[in-house]
Amino acid sequence: MLQFSKWQLGGAALVALGTVSGVASTLVTTAPAEAQQANFSDVSFGYWARPFIERLAQENIIAGFPDGTFKPNQPVTRAQFAAIVEQAFDQPGTRSAPNFPDVPNNYWAEDVISGAYSSGFLSGYPDGRFQPAQEIPRVQALVSLANGLNFSPQGSVNEALDRYQDEGEIPRYAQEAVAAATQRNVVVSYPTPNTLNPQRPATRAEVAAFVYQALVAQGKLPALEANSEAARYIVGYGTGTATGTGTGTGTGTGSNPTTSTNQNSNLRVEAGTPISVRYPNAGANRIDIIVAPGQTVATSLEVAQPIRNAAGQVLVPAGSTLQGRIVPVNIQGSSITAAQFVADSLTVGNNNYPVRIVSSPVAATQNVNQATLQGALVTTAAQSILGPLVGNQNIGNVIGQVITGSGNTTSQNAVVVINPNQLELRVDSAFSVNSVAQN
Repeated sequence: MLQFSKWQLGGAALVALGTVSGVASTLVTTAPAEAQQANFSDVSFGYWARPFIERLAQENIIAGFPDGTFKPNQPVTRAQFAAIVEQAFDQPGTRSAPNFPDVPNNYWAEDVISGAYSSGFLSGYPDGRFQPAQEIPRVQALVSLANGLNFSPQGSVNEALDRYQDEGEIPRYAQEAVAAATQRNVVVSYPTPNTLNPQRPATRAEVAAFVYQALVAQGKLPALEANSEAARYIVGYGTGTATGTGTGTGTGTGSNPTTSTNQNSNLRVEAGTPISVRYPNAGANRIDIIVAPGQTVATSLEVAQPIRNAAGQVLVPAGSTLQGRIVPVNIQGSSITAAQFVADSLTVGNNNYPVRIVSSPVAATQNVNQATLQGALVTTAAQSILGPLVGNQNIGNVIGQVITGSGNTTSQNAVVVINPNQLELRVDSAFSVNSVAQN
């Protein structure tokens, strides 16, 4: 999890920004410092910006709305953008912010606007106003990130901008900043990467993508896998073009090359592919993992059924290992406490692949009996909750093993029971394996 110094007073502030009757408003909730999973009802498995949105929500940079939505297509105002960059980045202040006449002392975003100005992300207009309610154009958002993070173009600006069919619509003042952002893979353009749409208002999904990629450029977040669906819309990513780290001109040796293995669709496991799992070495036996709400538990699960390509060839054989963790799920607008399994590594034989595979949320329950506990793996915090639930303070004689969990328990009258055999897992980002399995 990233460490942010701003807005952290015993917990991390999550910023969900919207408009009410034309007036900018901020919805700020406080969450534990432990990273939270975020599921939004309007961000589906196949939505192009989901990896960007969900990771920033996990890092407590952005959040959804009280109704459980994210509203990915809603435009972002300049005040809202100021709040997001202040939450995402920790750049030092280099100048004093003026008193903008359209940003009164009691305005909700006064502090973040002042901070974003001081750190170089945003400036006012020539007439002295900030225009906080104005929807920020995509080109302004990119210029803001390039300026605030001190990105400078490497080599020819024109060459960097030639990739855009609408290059002529990029304002002169923005050309160097957009070129620098392009070279660092900060620009994300859905559905056509060769079109910038510089003057169109940036949406919440687009801002999430820009900010995610800027954090990647800083080395603070991992780059998306080059063959993932979302990576298709990162301008210049996976094309073998140079990004300022060398003198090449696109010979396939740039910082994010697409290998021939990744290009082979027969070796590709697509996003949305279901995966059945079981607890390692459990066979057909049921072994539950029981955690207290709010806890994170590192664990491994075993692939129960082989994953095949369209030709029926086995790409991931049964018995392969998924390494990951059980994490709390923060479902915006819901009082239901839940958790889900998130895998970030897959081991197939001697090969290890970075992956993102997630399960559907599993809600906490009070319906636990002795049969559920038989042989279960239980955290210490969950064990203290289970005694009163089942009317047996000596459950240590029933459970299989006490395991370690981290994080603050958020409920004392329910537990989350993970039955690996019934988990609904799906591949969140497509990945490729090196070869077809032998068995």
